Amino acid sequence: MKPNLILIAPNENIAQVANLVIRESEINCRVVVGNLDQGVKLARIAEKTGVEAIISRGGTFLGIQQVIDKIPLVQINVSAFDLLEALAAASQFSYKVGVVGYPNTIYDAASVGRYLNLQVMEIPVENPIQLEQQLLEAIKAGIKVIVGDTISVEIALKLGIQGVLISSGKRAIYNALTRAEELAMLRRKEVLAQERLRTILDAVGEGILATDHTQTITHCNPAVQKYLGLTQEKITGRRLRDLIPQYQGAEELVSMAGQQYLFNSQKIAYQGQDNAGLIISVKPLKQIQETETKVRKKLHQRGLVAKHTFNDIVGNSEIINATIYKAKKISKSHATVLLTGKTGVGKEMFAQSIHNASSRCHEPFVAVNCAAFSESLLESELFGYVEGSFTDARKGGKIGLFELAHRGTIFLDEIGDMSLAVQAKVLRVMQEKEVIRLGDDRIIPVDIRIIAATNYDLWEAVKKGLFREDLYYRVNVLTLSIPTLRERGDDVVLLAEHFCSRQAPHLKIEEGAFLPLLAYDWPGNVRELFNFVEQLIVLHEGERITGEDVSNLMISTLKQGKDLLGFVHSPRRLTDGMILEALAKCNGNQSRACELLGIDRSTLWRRLKKLKP
Repeated sequence: MKPNLILIAPNENIAQVANLVIRESEINCRVVVGNLDQGVKLARIAEKTGVEAIISRGGTFLGIQQVIDKIPLVQINVSAFDLLEALAAASQFSYKVGVVGYPNTIYDAASVGRYLNLQVMEIPVENPIQLEQQLLEAIKAGIKVIVGDTISVEIALKLGIQGVLISSGKRAIYNALTRAEELAMLRRKEVLAQERLRTILDAVGEGILATDHTQTITHCNPAVQKYLGLTQEKITGRRLRDLIPQYQGAEELVSMAGQQYLFNSQKIAYQGQDNAGLIISVKPLKQIQETETKVRKKLHQRGLVAKHTFNDIVGNSEIINATIYKAKKISKSHATVLLTGKTGVGKEMFAQSIHNASSRCHEPFVAVNCAAFSESLLESELFGYVEGSFTDARKGGKIGLFELAHRGTIFLDEIGDMSLAVQAKVLRVMQEKEVIRLGDDRIIPVDIRIIAATNYDLWEAVKKGLFREDLYYRVNVLTLSIPTLRERGDDVVLLAEHFCSRQAPHLKIEEGAFLPLLAYDWPGNVRELFNFVEQLIVLHEGERITGEDVSNLMISTLKQGKDLLGFVHSPRRLTDGMILEALAKCNGNQSRACELLGIDRSTLWRRLKKLKP
């Protein structure tokens, strides 16, 4: 779409030529006639109606230039040919010619006049009110004819001498129109760029202030207006130090209206000036912390998440139900938790379940096995490091696990295997709620809940000097002991059936097939049981698992298997020792002992009766 232009002609003659040029060039321009004050008035109206550029000439142009500064203004120049043509017409009346006009229209009039053997007096108009007096003085000096604009010609005729109008030719008007069109298009692009920039600044979450080289504020976006509690009109035009005297420059925390904001300034460099102004970003400290939390959330979505809940813990024994009940109560607290129990009892599953039942369930869950790392590596993993802090440090540094767990939970498995040096640093994190990356001096606040786990007595480690006593008291706030599989009784069968159904849903399980598992102590606990079931699934042939399949695999793979699996033999081969051992394994429960031995209650009763003295 072509720009919307207006040409304000000081006389009808220029208007007629302009209309002719416009028709020939198909430029989108309206022509109106108005000289001096009338022309200025028309220009004001045109600006308000959305005109994109104004074209005019002489004194009218200069008048418009005084009041219009937001849109392009283009002057119709008086060409040498236009001036030559007017002087030629004036020479018919006299060789003494006065050329009247504003300085911008009568350049080189005397030089052009010499080519026509004319004596030309240039009469620059300084003030239109004094023009008549200037012409009277020219007449006294011998001037017989005046060449100039409409007003000059009218006054000359009034004073009794000839007047010749300087007209602008088609070329001069065409050049002015095309120049106005170019400037209007450039302004469109500039306005679009400014609008795009304004939209960007308005959309930016942080506040933005811009100043000139005197630190006078020139721009501000809605965010900073909100932070300062002031309108744009009350911010722009003020000196930065008057508006925010507490801000001294560079990166700084500033308190305003009871809130803390991070100010950061950047110098504007322009055409060799290293300080043409400042761009200052203003961000609430709370918003920075929230953004940091979102980043950490995205990081934990890549895997730092607790997968298990209390519903995933399989078992109906009294002891496991009591443990789950206590764990659920613990999950409602923010206090540090110490999980104790033998290897393989499921301490991490309880840690994840506690996290998922807590108010931190939507935040990261970070698990680290302290026994899996050397002292230096564990320290760098837990606390992170900055670039160049040690040989082979990752470029850009690395965020530590404590930071990753911000607002969430960190699970320190096998905490007793930490070195005393790392224990001291962990103690500081628990006390101060802050970390310092390796090689850095910047303190980073963290909000974390710590769940620690150990498979041996930490107090014994304290007495031996292997574990810090002060850290022990920090860790041992809420203690949860996870029972061994041996203590959970029939849960062994439930767990085996669960693992088998989950890993191989196509296999059918014979009723009571896993009862032989009750004869084994399972020193490796749930982990050992899971591994056994996996072996059973892989090595089994057919579509049904029987008690014999389970018994045979136990004999061939489990420690003490051959001694314990005599229970699955027929009653005729049962010895008194087997019966007594089965009762001991089942804690005196005769029904379970019968299932384990493969006999009925009456047979067991008869055998026990024979054993009595």
